[in-house]
Amino acid sequence: MKKLYQPILWIIQGALVGFGAILPGLSGGALCAAFGLYQPIIEVLSKPLRAIRKYWYMLLFVALGGILGVVGLAGLADWLLELNATVVYCVFAGLVLGTVPELYVDAGQRGRSRASYLSMGICFAVILAILIWLRFGVSFRMPENLLGWMVCGVLWGLSFIVPGLSSSNVIMFIGLYQPMMAGIKDFEWSVLLPMGGMMLATLLLFSQLMKRALDRFYSVVLHGVLGSVLATSIMIVPAFKATFPNILIAAVSIIGGAVASFFFTRLCGKLKRANGVEA
Repeated sequence: MKKLYQPILWIIQGALVGFGAILPGLSGGALCAAFGLYQPIIEVLSKPLRAIRKYWYMLLFVALGGILGVVGLAGLADWLLELNATVVYCVFAGLVLGTVPELYVDAGQRGRSRASYLSMGICFAVILAILIWLRFGVSFRMPENLLGWMVCGVLWGLSFIVPGLSSSNVIMFIGLYQPMMAGIKDFEWSVLLPMGGMMLATLLLFSQLMKRALDRFYSVVLHGVLGSVLATSIMIVPAFKATFPNILIAAVSIIGGAVASFFFTRLCGKLKRANGVEA
């Protein structure tokens, strides 16, 4: 029975990562890190032949969930944001926060140093500054053509490599978010192909650099990832009118998301250990 639950949980994780990646303010990389998928994905992209033999079973179901989250739920994302954007973002903020204890444990598996904490502080400050700039900066518009979709693909790829960097925020900043979402929802190949191609190229190029950094500076890199995730969780929460009902709804959404993801992450860890699966 446990072996049946594990693939279902991986599909759910993949769907949450894919769904979160298309929501403005969220980072696919931050969600991958939060659910313990970051290192396996980086390893597969940087050393595919060796890593696929190690992780193929897990990534098969994660990829299936990711496709469901991106393509299948693109229309749902628009509908939920229109229905109550504050609740959606607060739930995701809680989902990310609830994984922080597990991330902290993972980051310290090979010890901690002053450089580790310095990396966490610097990455927290840098990602926080970028997200604040994206939220309050002045936007401009790129044309809806081949170049524009290629830029979207590069940004999406970087958001998975750099946890905390929200590609959707940047894409919204350059005025292509709504056309991109429409293209995904309607399966427009003129949008999907250049985006997908550049995303894959970006992942393959930068994953090599990240894998080398993890091999040489494991604690420093993962504490930096932790700092990025913390900054993302703060900036996910949208601005809203500070009335008592609104504050209560936001608090309940964040706490509910955090509690759910905390136990979800612990359950995933127990099933992986029970089935002898590495992640």
